[in-house]
Amino acid sequence: MASPTIENAPEREAKGSVSSRPKTHKPKKDQLLALVTKPGGTRISVLSERLGWQAHTVRAAVSGLRKQGHQILATKAAKTGEAVYQLVKPTEPTVLEAPTEQTPAAALTAPEGGAA
Repeated sequence: MASPTIENAPEREAKGSVSSRPKTHKPKKDQLLALVTKPGGTRISVLSERLGWQAHTVRAAVSGLRKQGHQILATKAAKTGEAVYQLVKPTEPTVLEAPTEQTPAAALTAPEGGAA
């Protein structure tokens, strides 16, 4: 069995190096969002194929997007009965604000007959 030598090391690094990845790689979350944004939505089988995930992983990822505030509609395809996911309304991350109470108009006026 041959042991690795210094001469072989650069060749091995070039083959498995992280820098050899294409620079246009998008995160899976972004890919999923792009797919469900299409008009009419995207079937779960297409999402599974494009992302390389199993159906249960796609469903979990869609659930995660919903928790982040995205409104995703789930319907069934008429012919196959397969789940179809569609982004209803693109949302931006929102900053949670404390609820504000509106003061009724009656509270803004001075009480009748009383000193202000």
